[in-house]
Amino acid sequence: MSADPAIEKSSAFKQRVLSGVILAPAAAGIIVWGGWAFLLMVVAASLIALHEFVSLVQKGAHKILFTIFGTIYLAVCCGAFVFIRVGYEAGAALTLAVILCVWASDIGAYFCGKKIGGPKMAPKLSPNKTWAGLAGASVFCGFALALAFAAVPGIVVHDAGYIVKIFILGLGLGLVGQAGDLLISFFKRRVGAKDTGALIPGHGGVLDRIDSLLLVSPAFLMMEILWM
Repeated sequence: MSADPAIEKSSAFKQRVLSGVILAPAAAGIIVWGGWAFLLMVVAASLIALHEFVSLVQKGAHKILFTIFGTIYLAVCCGAFVFIRVGYEAGAALTLAVILCVWASDIGAYFCGKKIGGPKMAPKLSPNKTWAGLAGASVFCGFALALAFAAVPGIVVHDAGYIVKIFILGLGLGLVGQAGDLLISFFKRRVGAKDTGALIPGHGGVLDRIDSLLLVSPAFLMMEILWM
């Protein structure tokens, strides 16, 4: 006898919330603490994500090419994330701001995609993504980044015009995050996989959780160096 889909969906949602409640504060605490604890967390997450990616691409064609791509991609993106934390005096605040805007982007995409719906953005890669969701991801990310720069201690805010500038940059980061999500979705769909792994209950693999953050990190770092 098959399980009730509504019960399965409710159970998955509870697992997702519980995992988030446990992991999010732990990750935030390690980011604030910094030092070897932070580096070990990033290295561990990177190696697990690389293992998931390699396992994924081994199921399809062009194994060597995609393995090389994934290794370089993860190294560059994770390296940028580390530099944001260790390369600036306000590194902890900046790193938390990056994570906050990625979370807000995901929430905006989910909320607007569900409430507004409309045309699908990339049905073959990610069937649930809509153009309304993309707009929501961008706007939510913009507001979250502006709020972080205005409210988080350690980040210097010059004036109101500066916050508007940060909001506009946040709009762009929201789009970048969705692109990062779609990139990993491409590799999952080409081999018919729903998730990259099953390590985190309700969330899939580590790579499923950091796919947006990966591409946002070097984009944020570039914006920080050139425009902020």
